[in-house]
Amino acid sequence: MQSHRRGRIFLLSSLYWLVARTVVFFFIFSLLLFLLYLLGNFQEFLDSTQIFLIQMLKVSLLAEVFVGLLYLLMVFWLRRQRRFLGKVILCSLSVLASFVLLLAFSFLTAWFQL
Repeated sequence: MQSHRRGRIFLLSSLYWLVARTVVFFFIFSLLLFLLYLLGNFQEFLDSTQIFLIQMLKVSLLAEVFVGLLYLLMVFWLRRQRRFLGKVILCSLSVLASFVLLLAFSFLTAWFQL
């Protein structure tokens, strides 16, 4: 019984670690894709390249929102919000910013009928 409970705690803490780093990865990846899209507007990338960047950015932002919400859920489920209040606030802001960008790019895609 003791080893089964210990294995479950190890699994949850390693899943927490993985999700936390995945949130950071998708946020940085989305930020880089967004900057590359802006650079492409000024450098006059091909339209097909711009569409590809928008599609990749939408997928990355959607993954960021889902993984960020999973992280916030795990923080409150594991009751770690007191120790990591700064991380919770930053994750909430990144999820909110990613959701706003996702809505904006979805609107642009619908507007341009891509």
